[in-house]
Amino acid sequence: MIRQMIKEMNPQAILLDSSFDRAIVGVGSNSQGDVVVIYSNKECIDIISFDGVEKADAIFLMSTFKESSQGKYSPVFLTEMWEME
Repeated sequence: MIRQMIKEMNPQAILLDSSFDRAIVGVGSNSQGDVVVIYSNKECIDIISFDGVEKADAIFLMSTFKESSQGKYSPVFLTEMWEME
């Protein structure tokens, strides 16, 4: 349902695999005003770690993914302020 709503707002929005749907916290706009998906960085790491991947490895995988996903319709990964402490 959430994926469909996002695709209706922007058919070109890039979404992660559906296993990451619970990490979607909302949508935002890129610098051109296009709707993009916003994922919780922490929740994405938790999802990767769930299947036995070490947390450090999950963090590395997420940072690698974020570095390689630079594009007009790429998702945004939210890091909440409390996570930075």
